[in-house]
Amino acid sequence: MRFRRRAAWGASSIGIVALAVMAWGGVSLAASGGGYNPDQNDCPWNSGAWNTPPNTVTPGCHNFAANVETGNTTNGDPNSNNTRFAEFGIDELPNNPGNPSFGFEENVGDPGTPDSPHSGCLAANTDGTGGGTGVGCGDNPNGAGFSSTWDYYFIYCPVMAALPVGSTPDAVGTATMGAVTGPALYQCSEPYAQPTLTVDKGTQTALDQILTQGLLVYIGAVDNLDNGEHDGFSGNNNTDGALNGSSDGGGAVLSLTPQSAADSPTAAHPEGLLNASEGECADSICFEATTQQQTVYYGCTTSTSSGAYNGTSGANSPQNNAADDQCTTSQQSTNAYQNNTPASTQESYNCNGGGPDTTETACYTNQDGTSNPGGANAYRQGTPQQVYAEPGIQTYQDPDPQRSPALPVATPGLYAGTCGVYVNDGGGDGNPGLSGLLTGGAFNLDPGYIGPSQC
Repeated sequence: MRFRRRAAWGASSIGIVALAVMAWGGVSLAASGGGYNPDQNDCPWNSGAWNTPPNTVTPGCHNFAANVETGNTTNGDPNSNNTRFAEFGIDELPNNPGNPSFGFEENVGDPGTPDSPHSGCLAANTDGTGGGTGVGCGDNPNGAGFSSTWDYYFIYCPVMAALPVGSTPDAVGTATMGAVTGPALYQCSEPYAQPTLTVDKGTQTALDQILTQGLLVYIGAVDNLDNGEHDGFSGNNNTDGALNGSSDGGGAVLSLTPQSAADSPTAAHPEGLLNASEGECADSICFEATTQQQTVYYGCTTSTSSGAYNGTSGANSPQNNAADDQCTTSQQSTNAYQNNTPASTQESYNCNGGGPDTTETACYTNQDGTSNPGGANAYRQGTPQQVYAEPGIQTYQDPDPQRSPALPVATPGLYAGTCGVYVNDGGGDGNPGLSGLLTGGAFNLDPGYIGPSQC
C-alpha cells in the first residue's frame, strides 16, 4: 500500500553485507548478475497477496534466503532448477496488521509476537539439498550433509512464560529513542517449533557439476520482513495475469560461470566468466548495479510460450492465468532506465496491490483519466517481454504494476555503463520529474542518451 513502510532497502543492504562476508570466506570465488526471484526464496508467486488470511504462512516460503548452487543463468538471473549445495532461509511471516513492532522506517515484529522473524532452516548436501518451493530447505539422504530447522522461540517462549508478567500478550519493557522504538518483550502468543537436525551420510555427490555449470551464490529478501507485510496483487480485479510476488524486494548474486568464458564480449555482456549484480525496488524507487545485462522484470508472454513455465526466472509464473498473460505489444525488450513501460507512462499512481480491493480497482483508470478496463493485467500485457538492466549502474521506476510510488516526483532514469550514458528526468508514475517539479513544469531534463548508445 502507498506510504507503507518497506523493508526492501534495508533487507537488500543486509544481503550485500552477508554476500560480501560469504565471498570473503571462500564460498564463492566470483560473481554473476541476477535479481530477486520468488522461486529462489522457495515461494509461490502469489505468496505476497494482500488478502492472505491472518496467521497464515506458505510452507517453506522464505522472506530472506541465501543459496549456494550451480551457476546456470538465464537472462542474467539464476535458474530455479540449479542444484543447491547449501541454503539458509528465514520463514515467511503472517499477514497480521497491527502486530506490535519496533523500528523506524522498517519495523520488525516484537519478540514473542507472530511477526517476529523467529524461525527458519539451514541445509547443506554434496548431492544437492532438494530444497525448493513448498519445501524450503530440503533433505537428501543420498548425499553427505545435514538439514535443520531453527526457532529462537524454543528458548525465548519458556523463559517469558516463567516471568511474573501479566497474561499474554502483555509486554515487558520497551525503549524509545526519538522516533525510533526498541523491542518490547511479549509472552508468546502462538505455538513454537522444536529445532530439528537430520544428518545425511550418503555417498552420492553432484559437486562435479561445478566444473561445467559453475557456482553461484544468491541472496534475496522482500518486504515481508517488515512486520509481516503483504502487499502483492490478490488475483482479483483483473490482476490474475500480473502476480509477481511481493511488491518490493532486493537481490544480490555472485557467480562463476565457466560455460560462458569463451563468449565474445559485447557492450551488453562484457564479461562471461565472472559477474555480479545487486538491486532493489521499493515504492517504485529502483537501483541496480550489474556487470552484465540482466532481466529485472518479465512483462507479457507470447501465445506460444504462455503458460509454459520454464523453471528459470518465472517469465511465466504458474500462478498467473495464461489467458490473461498475453502480449498486446510487439516490442520484445526495453531498458529499465528508459522508464517507458505502462507502469510509468499510463498507470495511475494509486494502482497497487496493497489492498483493500479499492487499490486494485484503481488500475481501471489511467493517469490521464481514461478507462483501462483490463486493469493491472493490461499494463503487464503492454509491457515488453523483458525489461533489462544494463552493465553499469542505473536508477529507474519499477516496471511492475504493483509498484506503489511513494514520492511526489518520479524516479529519474539514470544510467552510466558499457552501453553509454543516459538521462531521463521527464517524469512518470503520474508525477513530474525532479527538474519539472523545481521549475514548475517549465523545464524537463530528458536528453536521453548523451552520445551514441552501444546497446
